[in-house]
Amino acid sequence: MQTNYEVPLQSNAHPQCNNGTPMESKTILKIDPNKLLIEPDKKPDYTLHPAADIKNENLNNIQGHFYPFFQYAPLTLFPPCDYQHQEFHYFVVIDFEATCDKERNPHPHEIIEFPSVIVSSFTGQLEACFQTYVRPTCNQLLTNFCKDLTGIQQFQVDRGVTLSEALVRHDKWLEMKGIKNANFAVVTWSNWDCRVMLESECRFKKIRKPCYFNRWINLKVAFCEVFGGAKCNLKEAVQMAGLSWQGRAHCGLDDARNTARLLALMMHRGFKFSITNSLMCHPDLSWKPPPPGHLHFLPLFHHPCCFCGVKSSKGMVRKPGPKQGSCFFGCGNWTSARGARCHYFQWA
Repeated sequence: MQTNYEVPLQSNAHPQCNNGTPMESKTILKIDPNKLLIEPDKKPDYTLHPAADIKNENLNNIQGHFYPFFQYAPLTLFPPCDYQHQEFHYFVVIDFEATCDKERNPHPHEIIEFPSVIVSSFTGQLEACFQTYVRPTCNQLLTNFCKDLTGIQQFQVDRGVTLSEALVRHDKWLEMKGIKNANFAVVTWSNWDCRVMLESECRFKKIRKPCYFNRWINLKVAFCEVFGGAKCNLKEAVQMAGLSWQGRAHCGLDDARNTARLLALMMHRGFKFSITNSLMCHPDLSWKPPPPGHLHFLPLFHHPCCFCGVKSSKGMVRKPGPKQGSCFFGCGNWTSARGARCHYFQWA
């Protein structure tokens, strides 16, 4: 049986029982443009796939984030209007949470929560949610600061899956929802999720990621165009737009839901979204002998982004030895006074 990681659309930051398993929601949502109405007397109509159908799976990797499959009506945020002018049919909103510390961030940063929310551009509705916890492999113990900030506990990531498995399960979920082969775009709040976090961890661990993560819509850019250029975080932006914040800040799924609500509001106001950022396609640097009679051109090297999210700096090894004369990329924030801000390094 294929494990389902779909979660209810309503907010319930990191729900869990005493034994660590997620709690079933007992409420459904009815939402109008101005406020959230909860009807606790009504129960959701859902079908729970029995755990007995799970064959030869490591239950320790599933128990911490196994959710029933909920049958629900899409979450309607705003009155019906014409959304047909959008370039994309669907938007997939993500907001990763990663390992962190107050004094000095661990290296490398590792994703510990992988949430995703589907928004339809035809209706402006939040249609489905995905969430799984990710087990860090380099710095396996979460700091107290990280647990307090995100609300994620150690046992949840211990029972999580690896990043490569999370990417596979998210990709299969998009395929099951009919989104993978549709015209969709990834949406984030800032460039940190796709340009810095996911890209750097995949490079560090040599993980292949789906190509749709290589371009995205930075909702912060669109927000500044609609509401002015004031610098603000996601929670402040939601409140500036006239929406009430739902859930817990720095819970990845709640952040993604609130980002999706802000996206839907801007669609309702007639804003047309387009790709704001992308990663440059790096050439295949594995050398192959050119065919006879053809000239061989050396590949062009592009500056990748370092862990800080800026263009890396290029250097050359000058110390005598086997690597003398070799070029490399390092932290783009390097200065002679304070050195490098992050530990990014890659041979050119």
